[in-house]
Amino acid sequence: MTELLVRTERVEHARNFKTEVRGLMDVEHLVDRASIHRNMQHSHIHTILLTLFNELSSQFPREKFDVALFKNAIFSVSDKDSVAPRLHHKLQSYSGTDFFDVNQTWIITYAALDGLKQSHISIATLEEPTNLGLEMEEARIVVLILSPSFEKHTKSPAEISRTFGTLLTRETLRQAICDAADDDQIRECLKESAKQLSLQMSININEKPIEDENEKGFCPYYPCRGVIRDFKRRWTTYQSDYLDGIKDRRAISKVISTAVFLIFTILPTSIAYGMLNEKNTNGAISVQKVILGQWIGSLIFGIFGGQQLLILSTTAPLSIYIAVIYQIAEFNNWPFFQMYTAVGIYAMAILILAAIFQLASLMKFTTRSTEEIFSLFISVTLVIKVIMAVIKVYIHGYLGCIYGDRGVSCDPAEPLLFILLVLGTTWLSLTIASFRKSPYLSRWKRDLVSDYALPIAVLVFAFISYFAFKDVNKEQFQIFPISHDVHWVDFYNLPAEAHLPALGLAVPLATLFFMDQLLVTNTVDNKDNKLKKGSAHHWDLLIVGLLNIALSLFGLPWMHGALPSAFLHLKALSDVEDRLHNGYLKTVIVHVRETRLATLIAHLIMIPIYFFAIPHITVFIPTSIFNGVFLFMAFSSLTGNELWERILLVMTEQRAYPPTHYIRQVPQRIVHRFTFIEVIQLAILLAVGFAQYHYVEMAFPLVIAIFIPFRHFILPLIIRKQFLEVIDGKH
Repeated sequence: MTELLVRTERVEHARNFKTEVRGLMDVEHLVDRASIHRNMQHSHIHTILLTLFNELSSQFPREKFDVALFKNAIFSVSDKDSVAPRLHHKLQSYSGTDFFDVNQTWIITYAALDGLKQSHISIATLEEPTNLGLEMEEARIVVLILSPSFEKHTKSPAEISRTFGTLLTRETLRQAICDAADDDQIRECLKESAKQLSLQMSININEKPIEDENEKGFCPYYPCRGVIRDFKRRWTTYQSDYLDGIKDRRAISKVISTAVFLIFTILPTSIAYGMLNEKNTNGAISVQKVILGQWIGSLIFGIFGGQQLLILSTTAPLSIYIAVIYQIAEFNNWPFFQMYTAVGIYAMAILILAAIFQLASLMKFTTRSTEEIFSLFISVTLVIKVIMAVIKVYIHGYLGCIYGDRGVSCDPAEPLLFILLVLGTTWLSLTIASFRKSPYLSRWKRDLVSDYALPIAVLVFAFISYFAFKDVNKEQFQIFPISHDVHWVDFYNLPAEAHLPALGLAVPLATLFFMDQLLVTNTVDNKDNKLKKGSAHHWDLLIVGLLNIALSLFGLPWMHGALPSAFLHLKALSDVEDRLHNGYLKTVIVHVRETRLATLIAHLIMIPIYFFAIPHITVFIPTSIFNGVFLFMAFSSLTGNELWERILLVMTEQRAYPPTHYIRQVPQRIVHRFTFIEVIQLAILLAVGFAQYHYVEMAFPLVIAIFIPFRHFILPLIIRKQFLEVIDGKH
């Protein structure tokens, strides 16, 4: 006979641990005697809950646990329906504004049973994300709460479930519970999280939060105020910047794998920009100089910088400025390095003044779109550079042979091998990186393999290139004596008439540093990345300015925060969680280990590489593999870029659109119109960044700066402000 199923849902407010004393009391009374079952392998909610019930029954033999009453109280459909049992009560976190309405990684179910004398809690962690049924399709944590039926309301199972449900809304706690080595560690995590919430949760009166006393009232402005506040804020967590990287086995493993990953991303980048600078300056700034400046500058910033997740590097726009300086110096017969150092000192003096007078605060007007356009520009630039490299090798090694331009290095197999190594390195690294989503091996083993995806791919194809295609020509970078890499630049001997042009060049260069450094910092500090230690915009500008003055004085290339290295560094140190909603899977960052150790270790390893390994690297690893690394970096950095996701929507069937917040709140045509405008801005950046003349390319930072007032004053005339706030609000 057909039956009717009645379902009722309601929204329950999270418990405020600061004002509701019951929260801490529930944790104190229940956690110590909780029944905990780690790494359960059952895949059926009926079996899991019965296992937890039986464990409670065994742990508390004096209590009367009636299995029949339990089944009737927990399951709304008879337990005879073992295929898909339904629960009377199911507590999960819900967000009407988040991408995922219901968080399916954890579930709490509860019941009141006759015969019990006290409340009990049982916790199970599942070995893998498991599909337990409707809106429980990726569960990792299952909690069962049982209470006496005669308890007062504040001690009812519903109220206790609200306590532990509030705790489990914290992604870091869920991750810690799943990674715990023993039951006591889970108990300590729950207690510590409850204590933190009791101190952190804001007090609400009439639904309006009370302001922090430290943020109330007038705070006078004075020079260096931002720098001092950044320093004080970051100093309080400075010790943890090191300890967080060694506090447990998983952290140590992540730091080591991230350090190795950074070597295999930063070193190819340094070599590529070194080759570009070498070409632009006729060897004055070589590959070795770039590598030397990379490890010196990054070690200094790694120790003294504010945002420890930033990766400093020389960049393509900086190479353009260096080329312009070289051309001007050669045209006027001025010593190049003296001119280079003078421009660097003037530009960094402007940058330091910007830090002193808190000009970084202007970046609060940037929105997500500006950062995403800049990030996508970097990714597209990497792809274009790879395509240009392939075309260059194809013309040199194949077309040149066909049309009779045969030289010593003419080899038709060279472009074919080049393409094979580029695509092979990219494919293998992306495939191994996605291995964590496969069903093979255990979870920590999959994560371990994925963490080393890029090093494995580079080494595999380096061996293939060296041993299987040893006789095929391969592009290599030139080696210079390292004795020429560092020298004091007597910039004070620069002719007097050269100082005014140097100052003129310094202004756009300082603008480039200002915009790029802060855009990269904002990308890393994005609230979606779950960082806790705060940013240090003004302090980092000061450190970058002082650092580049030192680099200028010794003829080393300039550097600032760079994408995608910084974002990939953050991802490598993070724990991620797959969220499922309406059949759409998305990976989100749960926890980031905010530590300095990975970047410091990576650049310490680069010291012996610089002194001993560079001649061997150019033989063993051809530039084609480096180009494969660039493609990997470009594709990996697209994850989470909403501009890229909206571009893909244009080619996506409408019924397959993901249920993002802007899809639900903004008309589709408005979303596509906004995306089209962003694509035009991206095209403008690409046109300027790849202009034929270096003087046009120097306008790159000014174009980015213009996008900010365009977003606030022009775009609202095209798209309604309420829609802009949804698609492109501040974050």
